Amino acid sequence: MIKSLQSFIDTHELIKSKDELLLAVSGGKDSVVMAKLFKALDYRFAIAHCNFKLRAEESEKDEAFVKTLAQQLGVPFFSKSFETNVYAKKNSLSVQMAARDLRYKWFNFLCRNEGFDKILTAHHKDDAIETLLIKKSRKASLGALQGIPLQNSNIVRPMLCFNLAQIQDFIDKNSIEYREDKSNSLGSYERNIIRKDLRSNSQKEKQEYLKEIDNNKLKYNQLINKYETYKSNYCFKKDKGIFLSFEYILDQEDRQEILYEFLKYYGPFNWPDLFSLLDSEVGRQVSNLDYRIIRQRGGLYLSKIPNIINTSVLITNEQRLIESPIHLSLSLHEATDFILERKSSFAALDYDKLHFPLLLRPWKKGDTFTPLGMIGTKKVSDYLIDEKFTTFQKENTWVICSLNTIVCIVGHRINDKFKLAPETEKVYLVKSLKMEYGK
Repeated sequence: MIKSLQSFIDTHELIKSKDELLLAVSGGKDSVVMAKLFKALDYRFAIAHCNFKLRAEESEKDEAFVKTLAQQLGVPFFSKSFETNVYAKKNSLSVQMAARDLRYKWFNFLCRNEGFDKILTAHHKDDAIETLLIKKSRKASLGALQGIPLQNSNIVRPMLCFNLAQIQDFIDKNSIEYREDKSNSLGSYERNIIRKDLRSNSQKEKQEYLKEIDNNKLKYNQLINKYETYKSNYCFKKDKGIFLSFEYILDQEDRQEILYEFLKYYGPFNWPDLFSLLDSEVGRQVSNLDYRIIRQRGGLYLSKIPNIINTSVLITNEQRLIESPIHLSLSLHEATDFILERKSSFAALDYDKLHFPLLLRPWKKGDTFTPLGMIGTKKVSDYLIDEKFTTFQKENTWVICSLNTIVCIVGHRINDKFKLAPETEKVYLVKSLKMEYGK
């Protein structure tokens, strides 16, 4: 096993000769064998042991055992006790997930403060199979069906070159002592149930699972290539979010997996509902606490859930600049000297028809006005739909009101009732200075 481990480390370039290693040792057979092997290979390492205080006196005996092991091997020893049940309850986690969080936070703390380059855990091939079966039972994504990664950032799992039978054989031949965690036999943990079932599988059956893991890795690499193509060529920033075009992705059989790879960093979402957006009507959306995804024409729009703006600003007739919540320039001109520029961002209004102070506010449901050139009223919501405003643009559209009447939709359209006429003497001009709100 010693030669096999060294060959595996060299082949996959897992450890450099000068690396300072931190070995996570629980006292169980896997981690004890790892410590023995790394001592035989003459690597520089220390041992770290977590006492999760979940098994009363047994937890204390585990810590004492691992401390003695470190002394026998002549390596530094670090240990830390955790109130795991308290942490799990406080953070709404399972005990297993709480232990994982606490363990890796402490390991990384030791790396930063004690100068360790890599954290080594003793996961082996049977652990990888268990992980595969757990993920399959939960209908996990392809990315999660690759067993246990050999290396993840500074975490390395060199024992993945061995199966449990090889580890047990090494223990038997070398009369190695270890601690048995009785909680590993409890039927209340999903992994323990799968582990028990796996014991009855032949080595041939286990080998088939390992082949499945390797095949999943190959498929995942192919998926990542497609994802990178999609991300680089068909997704782009729009307004204050990201537009995910339907080009390319709808032609891929694994479209859902590609979409998941892009959006998993913004999740979790209700994934079945999210994937259904690919075939849904325009306007439908799916959200979580922070982000939402809206079905638009030709793609999906991802953005942070906006804070609802309820700000209203009074505009006096002396004011010439509004800087917040949007940027507006306000000016007064003699009609005889005024030259009308036909720009959608300008609103040229008959000053004598206005009643000050004016009110600048976000548009709201039920608002109506008479668009320039039309007869009769129109709902602002219908106008925005007709003009193909996106959801983002609708949420950032403002109106100016005189008394209770909308004078203009800022940056877009004035009310016909306030337009310039032959008898107009003074022109009140509203310029939208920064078109980051609205269309």
